[in-house]
Amino acid sequence: MKRAFSMVAVAVCVSLGAGIFAADFKQYPGATVDERATSESNEAALAAKMTNVRSTIYTTPDPFPKVASFYKAIAREYAMPGASGTAGKPKKRGKHDLWEAYFIFDNAPNLAASKLWVKVQRPYIGEDVREVTAVVVTEKK
Repeated sequence: MKRAFSMVAVAVCVSLGAGIFAADFKQYPGATVDERATSESNEAALAAKMTNVRSTIYTTPDPFPKVASFYKAIAREYAMPGASGTAGKPKKRGKHDLWEAYFIFDNAPNLAASKLWVKVQRPYIGEDVREVTAVVVTEKK
């Protein structure tokens, strides 16, 4: 009886723990949609025949640590090899120090399997380099 109760208790804890990071995307306060960058990103995905992927790119003048901390509080940080994450050091990208962290909003084990994830990056490197923090939201249907 005790063994059965223990197994049920463990199963409940695992189930509850797995759902801790299942969350909806929340827009960082004060961030605004970059319509041009969003459009370019989605056009590139269509050109690559990634018709089930949609991105929205937000920008904010706030520093990388503040924005990354916001997402770390509501999603699970994913350790992307080579990325600074929230605790590491930036990598050099040309003459820029590139900070980037990834956050998964569903219970997926990695970005490829996730249906909703976010990349926080500073500076924003697109067609040009801008000293803003970008929040790139990727959704798969």
